[in-house]
Amino acid sequence: MKFAIGRNIDVGRGVAADIDPTHPGFENWGGPGGLRDLNGKTISDVVPSSTNFVIWWDGDLTRELLDKNRIDKWDWINKRTINLLTAIDCVANNGTKATPSLSADLFGDWREEVIWRTKDNRELRIYSTVIPTTYRFTTLMQDPQYRTAVAGENVGYNQPPHPGFYLGAGMHKVAKEQVTIVGQKRK
Repeated sequence: MKFAIGRNIDVGRGVAADIDPTHPGFENWGGPGGLRDLNGKTISDVVPSSTNFVIWWDGDLTRELLDKNRIDKWDWINKRTINLLTAIDCVANNGTKATPSLSADLFGDWREEVIWRTKDNRELRIYSTVIPTTYRFTTLMQDPQYRTAVAGENVGYNQPPHPGFYLGAGMHKVAKEQVTIVGQKRK
């Protein structure tokens, strides 16, 4: 769907992700209007604490908030954020944009890992979730749009990667992509 906030209004920064399973599709926030559904209807005047990055981290299909050295969950019932992880001695990049060094499905269980640098710039640390999930998907890196978005995250304007299909509450079954390994014969 398409909607407009109004003419000559600078949103500045905003996010679109499925963080509330009670509303179909992505929710969005940033600028005036509170937390909106995919049609632009305000569903809450209270908005999540971050308009920076999002990440698939816990075991459900909604995305979590990734800001500075934190991962938070939007509690849509109580309209507040709950901290799931704070990376001790780690910092984000890009000032107020507070981006990680990288976020992506690096290890292949569809949830995303995050890489932060340490305050002293001597280490890169990779954080991976230990929260169990019952959902099983092919690694997101097999999706061409997602893989391109991860590459762009490193060389362009930092944005969280999104796959070329809807991954969220109420999603349809994802078709398994045929993987071809160059130099090997197919069975």
